[in-house]
Amino acid sequence: MTEPTEKSGSDYTGADAISSARLSSQYLWMSILVAILPLLIFSALYDAYTSQLINRITEEQLATRMTAVQNEFRVYLRERQHELQSLTDQLDTPEIFTPEGQHLISSELEDLLRLQLDYRTLHGIAFFDDQKQLIWTFPDQALRHIEQLDESTPTTSVFDQTELIGPTPHSWARPSVLILQMPVNSHTLKDAKPGYIGLILRFNTLTAFMDGVIQGGIYQPLLKVADGRYFDIVGQPVQPSDAHFHHPIIQNWSLHLVQNQALVASPSENMRQWLILMVVGTAAGLLVLHFYLSNRLNKQVDKLVSHVEQVASGDLDTPLPPSMATQETARLNQAIDRMRGQLKQMIHSSLEMEKLASLGQVAAGLAHDIRNPLTTIRTSIQALARRESREDHREILHMVEEEIDRVDDVIENLLNYTRPHPPHAESIPVKMLFDSLLALVEAAARRQNITVTNHCQTDLILWADYGQVRQILLNLILNAIQAMISTGNQIQLCAQQDGQFVKISVKDNGPGIPAEHLNRITEPFFTTKPAGTGLGLAICQVLATQNQGRFSIDSNVEHGTDAHLYLPLPSELIDE
Repeated sequence: MTEPTEKSGSDYTGADAISSARLSSQYLWMSILVAILPLLIFSALYDAYTSQLINRITEEQLATRMTAVQNEFRVYLRERQHELQSLTDQLDTPEIFTPEGQHLISSELEDLLRLQLDYRTLHGIAFFDDQKQLIWTFPDQALRHIEQLDESTPTTSVFDQTELIGPTPHSWARPSVLILQMPVNSHTLKDAKPGYIGLILRFNTLTAFMDGVIQGGIYQPLLKVADGRYFDIVGQPVQPSDAHFHHPIIQNWSLHLVQNQALVASPSENMRQWLILMVVGTAAGLLVLHFYLSNRLNKQVDKLVSHVEQVASGDLDTPLPPSMATQETARLNQAIDRMRGQLKQMIHSSLEMEKLASLGQVAAGLAHDIRNPLTTIRTSIQALARRESREDHREILHMVEEEIDRVDDVIENLLNYTRPHPPHAESIPVKMLFDSLLALVEAAARRQNITVTNHCQTDLILWADYGQVRQILLNLILNAIQAMISTGNQIQLCAQQDGQFVKISVKDNGPGIPAEHLNRITEPFFTTKPAGTGLGLAICQVLATQNQGRFSIDSNVEHGTDAHLYLPLPSELIDE
């Protein structure tokens, strides 16, 4: 009985040892699995989470930049449209749209065409007949850039009532060009068949706008034109692979982004491999390191996402705080802030252009719909005043007539701002100009105990439209008189030569302009006067620019205001 008992005990001990060894191994492997598996799962989730966040940030930023490129593209074309419209207003004879038209243009028109060609983005200007057949170009050598249009059927796209023809086939000898074509509907051509005029644009000027989309070489921006061709940022044709993003620019034109696969691999791939290798040695260390990196990166990404969403929500005025995190996120933070500034500037420019265009339409409608009944009312009031026998009634009728004239002046100011007449420049003696202004304002200044003096060289001459310059200076002097109603004292008219310009200054020692108003005083409809329209200084700004000059105002509260007008000298004096 003893042997069986001992044998049985021996067998039990071995079984326990085997069971214990297996159980220990199970605990060991289960402990390792419990330590490794959650970390591996967490690492995978972490990698997917961060990749998703970074992709979302990149896609939002790319979408914003592609929209910005679209706005730059459209703004550039609209500027060229305005230049074309200005040229069509100068075409005064239908013979220009004939093969001999190049020899029939006036010297003024030729000077205007040469001035237009000062832009580096233009090769020349093309003239077409009513069948859109090319007649001649200015200058003659510009013809070689568009000869290839006759060799193939050109592709045409429409943009805001103008046509984009091309681009032409690319070669090293003749880079691609684009024609922005517009029909000529000038009233000076009367019943003649209207022709067409076009600007020969450098095509690589348009493709260069795509530079704002480049992000460290990860994406290659390409411009797809109406005929299906693709061009890179320097205007060379390319054969792209599949694009990851595309955005419409204008009709049948779109911006495409092709991903560089060699640079797309996420840095988290290598990080995950090192994490797996380190987990084998110490699961606890990896857990600590993982949580540390996860929390830190999540905080940085959350801040970046918050900044991008802040910009996307429309807050373009609040600058982003400087990032104290890693260099990469700091650079991304700076790029987002630059994007915010550029987007704000582009939106502001677009709004200004739309506002001016709408204002011009409103002004034309007001002039037509208000002036006609005003004329009838004025005529009726004058007839009633002549027949009225009572003096008090006649006085009331005269007051009504004065108010009608005031309304007409407001309409005239609005028209002058939105559609100023082209200047007719001439040589103007500044001394004579000052004498005529003093004669006009002397009575108004004397009533308010204000002395108006002038300091001017007797032989000083400027080159500008006499009526428009007189309007600018008269507006500035009257503004100074009105500003000094309660202070009196002195207004000075000064003029001196400043390089190739004549600098005219209107100085007063009135109350001055507050700093918060100084940057807005030339904005249309901004005024601090109860009965003002806010168009006076805005008109001064427009007229100064029309006459190839510039206009600025310096002011200190309680020390007065200095308004400076710079106008060019006559060309013969500049040559001397």
